[in-house]
Amino acid sequence: MGGGCTFIRLLAEEDKGVALTDAIDALRSGEASSGVFSADPEKFSMVPGSPFAYWVSDRIRQLFADLPPFEGNGRTIKQGLATADDFRFVRAWWEVDPTRTVSGTSETTPDEFRAQTFAGKKWVPFAKGGEYSPYYADIHLVVNWGNDGEEIKSYINPETGKQYSRPQNTDYYFRPGLTWPLRTTSGISFRILNRGAVFGHKGPFCFTEDDEQLLSLLTVVQSSTFFYLVSIQIAAADAAARSYEVGVIQKTPMPGIGIDQKLLLSGLVTHILEIKRDIEQINELGHLFNYPSIIRYRNQNIATMADQWTLTIESSTTEGNRIQNQIDELAYTIYDVCDSDKDLIKQTFSDRPSPINKPPTDPSSVVADLLSYTLGTIFGRWDIRYATGERQTPELPDPFAPLPACSPGMLQGEDGLPLDPHEIPPDYPLAVDPDGILVDDEGHPDDIIARIRDVLALIWGDRADAIEKEACEILGVKLLRDYFRKPGAGGFWDNHVKRYSKSRRKAPIYWLLQSAKKNYGIWIYYPRMDGDTLYKALRYAKDKLAMEERRLEDLRKEREQSGTGGAVVKKMEKEIDGQEAFISELHDFVEKLERAASLNLIPEHDDGVVLTIAPLRELVPWSEPKNYWDELIEGKYAWSSIGKQLAEKGLVRRS
Repeated sequence: MGGGCTFIRLLAEEDKGVALTDAIDALRSGEASSGVFSADPEKFSMVPGSPFAYWVSDRIRQLFADLPPFEGNGRTIKQGLATADDFRFVRAWWEVDPTRTVSGTSETTPDEFRAQTFAGKKWVPFAKGGEYSPYYADIHLVVNWGNDGEEIKSYINPETGKQYSRPQNTDYYFRPGLTWPLRTTSGISFRILNRGAVFGHKGPFCFTEDDEQLLSLLTVVQSSTFFYLVSIQIAAADAAARSYEVGVIQKTPMPGIGIDQKLLLSGLVTHILEIKRDIEQINELGHLFNYPSIIRYRNQNIATMADQWTLTIESSTTEGNRIQNQIDELAYTIYDVCDSDKDLIKQTFSDRPSPINKPPTDPSSVVADLLSYTLGTIFGRWDIRYATGERQTPELPDPFAPLPACSPGMLQGEDGLPLDPHEIPPDYPLAVDPDGILVDDEGHPDDIIARIRDVLALIWGDRADAIEKEACEILGVKLLRDYFRKPGAGGFWDNHVKRYSKSRRKAPIYWLLQSAKKNYGIWIYYPRMDGDTLYKALRYAKDKLAMEERRLEDLRKEREQSGTGGAVVKKMEKEIDGQEAFISELHDFVEKLERAASLNLIPEHDDGVVLTIAPLRELVPWSEPKNYWDELIEGKYAWSSIGKQLAEKGLVRRS
């Protein structure tokens, strides 16, 4: 038998005892209370799964009966690839060879993308969830889908003989659509999925038969009303963490959208995408990167530039929130939500995060971004002509366009692939380091600090010294060299590792090899690393050692000619002691580097950063290389190129 029941909702109350007493008193006196609801439990079944959603009005429940579910009318949702071993099959997009990454244009068909995987392009952009970022989020992972996923599909459990991985719904790969993180603490987060990508089981895929509907569809599913209807089904509108399973989204009611409404919605989401993607152009790890934020305001000092960037982000956030409110109001109309339900939805999601993700804008972050960029330009990764204004920033591509193998700000040829140093035009304004090796060695032609100053001079001219001085003050170091030498928190290396770590992939590409007391270092550019790199680096170190040994010999001769006693002699003896200690430090550095080089390993970028850097475990101020080296020696990564090479050399311990 049906009948109304009274429910008291206390989830948002800090002192639930007091709130309960107040609600009961209000009921007894006949007064209205915002936390008291009357509902017929039999009507719970109107919502799929019959959730105990007593706070929901009958009008909202009726939407599940009156409107068609999301799944249908040309819309479908699919769950994607589960590799069963992401460490083996997934990489950060910047740690693999761009020439082996699938790419294309807005006209490239799914079959043409798939054909590339049979032609040596094994790495494909891989959407597998991620942090909260509605409407747009760069895809920073790639998956090994060579030969249409041959290796993943043949990944068999040796004990059961059954397939480890789950390559589901592969016919939908490479199509444009929408995706979202399956589980989040910040609310539902639908965003575009570019053409030419693979989607994962933690980043499901929404496909429509008409691509032109994707933008208007994106606004509806990212509206507060849709979010509310989803939350009802999982009865977790106030839960700290929610799991937005495919089945839930499939059953969520979808309204009919008129032509005029579609145009309005598409215009609004286009504006949000412009804001988000404009900000993304300063993200060094993104596919839209051009140059860091500081370059936009380069005619001022750093503090002022940081303030200007802060104002830009605040303005963008305000505008994004305004647009989201417009989208929500349109969705209320499309769903025909009454005022009382609208008030409840607004109250439920009053603390919903902004659709605009805010990057760090404090001066120290701005300076760190700049110095990371300068190092990349020296190695030939970034095209400094965009920073100097010699070249204009390219227009943003179509939102659903395939992700490029190189971001616009990279130094690249007409084929969209990185230029080798010998291919760089003679009129290029900056000397690019040809071997991918720099040294921490004042006075050396390849000294990292001298080369960074070259970049600052190109961007700021005669103000470069003032910019460097201000940067040091902001970073809390006396000299720029101190920032690059400091391996711990607040130093370049620590910042770089944190910057280049995403989705459990740790993939720094500027490697610091450093002597025990930090008085000498070599920087290696991972993307240019080959079988000769360590021997070239060893030559730098040996030349440095030989030079310092000659200097010690000169000091000793000078000491012999200086007689005995006196302040001058004591000072000279102290200098000799320091030089001897430095030479001992260099000897140790050379020995360790020689051990790594003598392994004669040929780097294979498909292995990824952490395995490739493992042989340098004695020199890198980072614990990860040693951990992976130990596992390599134990035979854990026998599938990798480095694992196979070590096995061939008899260096893998056999159990």
